[in-house]
Parts: sequence; C-alpha cells; structure tokens
Amino acid sequence: MKKLSLHSIFSNKNVIKTTVYTIAAIAVLTLLYRKSGLYYRTPIYLPFISQRLNRYDLTMVKGEEYKLYIYRINKRVSWSSSNFRVAFVNLSGRVYALQHGKAYITARVGDKKYKCRVNVIDLNKDKLSMRAGDTYHLRVLGSSFFATYKSSNKKVAKVSMFGRVKALRKGRAVITVKVRGKSLKCIVTVN
Repeated sequence: MKKLSLHSIFSNKNVIKTTVYTIAAIAVLTLLYRKSGLYYRTPIYLPFISQRLNRYDLTMVKGEEYKLYIYRINKRVSWSSSNFRVAFVNLSGRVYALQHGKAYITARVGDKKYKCRVNVIDLNKDKLSMRAGDTYHLRVLGSSFFATYKSSNKKVAKVSMFGRVKALRKGRAVITVKVRGKSLKCIVTVN
C-alpha cells in the first residue's frame, strides 16, 4: 500500500482531481437538497418569542377570502398590496382574491416589513357547451403549479392529464381541477 505524503496530496493532478470531485459532490447534493423535503420545510418559530406573519405563501381561488395576521403583536399594523386588482387587502388584514395573477401583501409594523406571496388561480372556462367529438383545452390561469384533472362522468366527457377535454356523447359532466389543495370546477354540457 502506497503512503500518502504532503507532496503527493498537493501535487497538481491530485488537487485538480480533488477539486473536480468536490465540485461535483456539491452540485449533486444541491440538486438532491432542492428536491427533498428539507428545502421546502418552513422554519421553526418559538411561540411567544418571535414576531411573524401567519402565512408567507398563499394560493387562493378567485372570489375567496383569507385573514392574515401577525403573531405576538400589540402595535398598529398597516397592510398594502402590490397589485390590488389581483388581491386586495383591507385595514384589518383580510385578503380578497379578485382575479388571477400574483400579488405580494406587505404588513408593516414600525420599521419591520413582513411579506406574503398570494397566487390567485382561476379556470379559463367555468361552463362549456360542446358537441360530441369536440375538444377544448381547459387551463388554470395564474398558476405555474401542476394541476390534476378529473371528470365526474367519463362516458360523457373525458379529460387528459394536461386539461384537454373531449366530448363523447350527450349528457353532463363536471371537470374538477385540483391545484395545491384548491378545487376548481367546470361544468361540461354535451349536446
């Protein structure tokens, strides 16, 4: 077995090889970390110590309401929206989803700011009237997240995993679309 000396460890070939392996290992670990649950895990806050917003990322359906608030606060909070046409927030922190898109809700307490990203989603059609054999592409507006599509009556209208609705025969079916725990519905009537 060959003994390692300082000269052999720090020779040009070994340093280059070690550097390449280190960079490759860091790249692989970074990719694995971002795909793991550790990357998406929310930070742990100690109760009664840290001042924070109750949500930092919020997905809402058009027409929905949600109440934002700050834990452990006894001061005046001022609320604002980066895009009031998408998500409006009132003086008490209640958020109203008005149309599809993205907005940031900012809560200011003294010199501190807290932000919550709001994604408002909607379907491009709520009701479809089709003939047998017709197809239509149903899309989720305002979301870059993966959606799952399901038909209530596959004999009347079937839907692909990408939202392509195909009318098969006369009747009525409800297409349910789920995005990040939210449900959207489209009523399909086949004539």
